Amino acid sequence: MANPADDRTAGPSGALRRDVETSGANLKREVEAGAGRVSEEFQRAREQLSQTASAAREDLAADLRKLSDDVARLTATVAGVAKTVGGQIGETASGLGSEIASTAKEEAGSMVAEFERVARRNPLAVVTGALCVGLVIGLMSGRR
Repeated sequence: MANPADDRTAGPSGALRRDVETSGANLKREVEAGAGRVSEEFQRAREQLSQTASAAREDLAADLRKLSDDVARLTATVAGVAKTVGGQIGETASGLGSEIASTAKEEAGSMVAEFERVARRNPLAVVTGALCVGLVIGLMSGRR
């Protein structure tokens, strides 16, 4: 049997020791439970972040597809406008070219008519002018 003197000395300090051990065990269980809850919260947060990132990635992919389609439609629209404007410019240039050619033909015809009138009124001047032009051309080609 145990010595009563040992029980007296072991009594208060033994109870203190048991209280400390019990408190330590309780604290350990609470810390482990808290760590488990924290771990679960971290896991839940990680899953939510993963789901949010996945949804954002899908939204971004959909937006990029939509942007690509918009750019393709815009390209087709710009090509159509450029074709229409090019055709209009071609028609305008053709009409303007015809008008310039017509005006030049009329001016050349009036110059020829004027030259014929001068030649009929003064044939000697025309012959003299032609002789001078021929002489100048002959001198220029002979010096080469």
